[in-house]
Amino acid sequence: MTNYLDKAITLAEMVEGQTSCNPPVGAIIVKDGRIIGMGAHLKQGERHAEIQAIDMAGAEHVEGSTMYVSLEPCSHFGKTPPCAKRIIETGIARVIYAARDVTLPATGHRMMEEAGVKVDYRPHPRSERLYQPFFESKKSETPIVTVKVSASIDGKQATDHNESQWITNPDVKTDVFQLRHHHDAIITGSGTLHSDNPSLTVRRENGHHPTRVILSRSGKIQWDAQLFHDHQAPIFIYTENAQLQTSLSHVEIVYLERCEVSAILKDLYQKGFGRVLVEAGPNVTSQFLSSNMITHFILYLAPKLIGGQGLNQFYQTDEIKKLNHLHQFEIVETSLIDTNVKIHMKRK
Repeated sequence: MTNYLDKAITLAEMVEGQTSCNPPVGAIIVKDGRIIGMGAHLKQGERHAEIQAIDMAGAEHVEGSTMYVSLEPCSHFGKTPPCAKRIIETGIARVIYAARDVTLPATGHRMMEEAGVKVDYRPHPRSERLYQPFFESKKSETPIVTVKVSASIDGKQATDHNESQWITNPDVKTDVFQLRHHHDAIITGSGTLHSDNPSLTVRRENGHHPTRVILSRSGKIQWDAQLFHDHQAPIFIYTENAQLQTSLSHVEIVYLERCEVSAILKDLYQKGFGRVLVEAGPNVTSQFLSSNMITHFILYLAPKLIGGQGLNQFYQTDEIKKLNHLHQFEIVETSLIDTNVKIHMKRK
C-alpha cells in the first residue's frame, strides 16, 4: 500500500515546477492488485492527476478500485471541476492520500466520505516537504522564490573589474539550465543585463524557457541586449519610470510606484507565476536575500579566491545586524559538481 503511495508522490515530484500556481500532484488507481491508471498534473489549466488516472483506466473500469494520491483531491470549482466529485461519480471505492490541502475552505476528504467513499489520510514526509512551499505561497499570494548565486569561495560574483565569465565550471552551467527549466520566470537586474548580456534560456532539448523579468527602477535599458532579439520567452520590465515604452511585441513594461521585492512578487503571482528564480548581481540578489520572501537559496562555489575590495560580493547591505538577528538558512543538500560545490538551502 505504501509502495503505491510512494509511486504517486514520485509522479508529483517529476512534474514539480510545471504547474505554475497549482500544486504538482500524482495519482495511481489500483484494482485487483494491478495498476490500471496513473496521472500527473502537467500544466496549470489542464486535467488534474486524478482525472488523468481515471481517463487512462477508463471510467467504466474504475468502480470498486482504490486511488492513491499525493495530495487530497480538490472539492472546489476552478478552471476544472472538483476531482472529488469525479471520483464519486465513477464509483471508486477508496482514496488514500499523503498530504492534506490546508489552503481550501472545504475539503475533498469530507465530500468523498459523505458520498460513501472510504477515505484514508496517510501523512508522508516526502509529500509534506513537497507541498509546504506551495501552501505558504498560496497563503501569501507570492511565488515560491529561489535565489541562485555562482561565486568564488570568498563570495565574489565577479572581480572588482567586473570580470565574471566564468567563475564556475561548465557542468555548473548545465545544472543551472536544469534549474531554470523548473521555474516559470527568471528575475535579473538591469545591471546584469548590461554587464553580462545574458540570454536567460535553458539551452537544452525540449527545455522550458522561463519568462525573463528585468528590474530597472530608472528605466535605463540596453535595448541591444541579446534577449530582446529572440522570442524564446516573453519579457517583463518592472520600473518606476512611467515614461518607459517599447514597440517590441514580446516585451511588456510594468510600472510600479515602488519596485520593491514584495510588490514585484505579488504582481508576478497575480500574473500566474508560481515559481521564480532570481539570477542577478549583488544589488538585486541582496535585496531578495534580505527579504523574508524567498524559500530556496542555491549557492554554487568554485574553489577560487578572487580577493580585491569585494565590490561584487554577492551579499551586501547597509544595515549591520546583530548575530542573533541574522537571516538564517538550513542546508538541505550538498553535492560536488566536478570541482565545484552546490549547496541547497531553505529559509528557516
